[in-house]
Amino acid sequence: MYDKKTVQAAQRLVLHDSLRTYKVKNSRFNLAGQAKETPTKKGAIALFSSKESMQKSHGVVVTSFEALGAIADRMTHWTPNTFNWLGYTQKRANVRGHREDNLAQINTLVVDIDFADAQERDAREQEVLGAVTVADLFIPTMILRTAKGYHVYYVFDHPMFLRKKRGQFPVLKAAQKMSSFVRQWIQERVAGVDVGCNNFGIFRIPRQDNLVFFDAHMLVQVSALMKWSQYYATQVPVTKPDNRQVISLAPDEGRQVDQAWFKALLEVTTVKSGQGLARHNTVLTLALAMYQSKISQQRARDVLDVFNSNLHDPLADREVVQCVRDAYSGNYRGAALSYVQGLLEQWVPNFSGKVVTGMGWHKFAKPRSERQYSHAHEWRRDVLALINRMGRDSAAVAMSTRQIQSELGISPASLNRVLKQLQKAYQLKKVQRGNQPTLLTTVTMLFKSAMVSRQAQSQAWKGYLTTLVPTIATSGYDLPLWTLVAVQKRVNEAPPWEEETRRQTG
Repeated sequence: MYDKKTVQAAQRLVLHDSLRTYKVKNSRFNLAGQAKETPTKKGAIALFSSKESMQKSHGVVVTSFEALGAIADRMTHWTPNTFNWLGYTQKRANVRGHREDNLAQINTLVVDIDFADAQERDAREQEVLGAVTVADLFIPTMILRTAKGYHVYYVFDHPMFLRKKRGQFPVLKAAQKMSSFVRQWIQERVAGVDVGCNNFGIFRIPRQDNLVFFDAHMLVQVSALMKWSQYYATQVPVTKPDNRQVISLAPDEGRQVDQAWFKALLEVTTVKSGQGLARHNTVLTLALAMYQSKISQQRARDVLDVFNSNLHDPLADREVVQCVRDAYSGNYRGAALSYVQGLLEQWVPNFSGKVVTGMGWHKFAKPRSERQYSHAHEWRRDVLALINRMGRDSAAVAMSTRQIQSELGISPASLNRVLKQLQKAYQLKKVQRGNQPTLLTTVTMLFKSAMVSRQAQSQAWKGYLTTLVPTIATSGYDLPLWTLVAVQKRVNEAPPWEEETRRQTG
């Protein structure tokens, strides 16, 4: 059990200094202390004393950490993401204002995992722990045990602030997609994830009686999670609301240049420079659409030269030429749906036409069992799953490459390439100790092992990070030293899937 001081630290960590320090009225502290209050704008959260009160919106509005500390141990639920304002209906009957379009900042993603009863929850705990390390990269900051399941918190290294642009909230949409993909990832590995609940609504509040895991250094880097989400979007099937797969159009009716979105993007002149869905990505997407539509490469260059010239802040000519070359390299089939939708949201927010699914939207590959070769991402997933399964509750496992080849049926050359990719992304670590067999460890294995014995494993976490990122050894932190931000910077630099999505990640 964690002490009260640690629980309060967990609550403050989630909220990212988004509340006032002192109460505006009836503060227990003197006026001199209140005068030191940070002048920046602060927000509000809501707390509820029971699940029944939460369902009826019978709650308490809190705008300061002083007020939170005074009542938190009597509350069961809260809004971990901060709102611009919250108030009450007449006679203080209900809390009002906790809507997504009133969010001031998004501090954390929370995944709700529910089972039939507490018995099933406890029986499947190890299964849950193996599933919540998303892609063997993103580790929960804390886990709360509920009556029949768990609330898993992934606290961001910095909040995502919401700003309204042209009547839309682009940051909110991006966060919703990230939350959806994280839930989908976990749902594929453990049943019970509530994929339909409000992404940024009401969840259990950390308390001494429900906090089963917490590490303040396990913060998820927003940019790394966003990049992973972009990659993951290309790996999951595109579905309709009724969960039927989207059907691609036939070649003679699926030219992307004939679709409304292409014409709308071609008329935009306000695309700016920057990371993500900016000028380069826009030009590349248009070039890919022309490649898919069998437009000549020279014609594509001419069209994009005109498009680029019309931009208020155009690209250098050589960058346009390079985009066309990349699009016509044969490594792509056409513009991807996720990028077209993102570009429209960013630069054509009032687009009302249909985004028709053409040939380039979704590759209907044969099932793996019917193919002679497996994709690199499939082998990476298989290798990690095998090592995690063989390791069970251990912090490391002795496995030879010959054993992995035998278990998976993978060739030596492919296995060697996959192992290098996993190590490059810090998803896998080799430990060599003299003449002993090489040990393999993953983030999932270390996380599960730490859950079993946090104190005993704290040095293992430190040693793992020190060998990967030597500067952490002198960072001055007290144990535990795990900081996912340092590791995830490597994801931004060269993730193992970089070659698969390099030209379409901004």
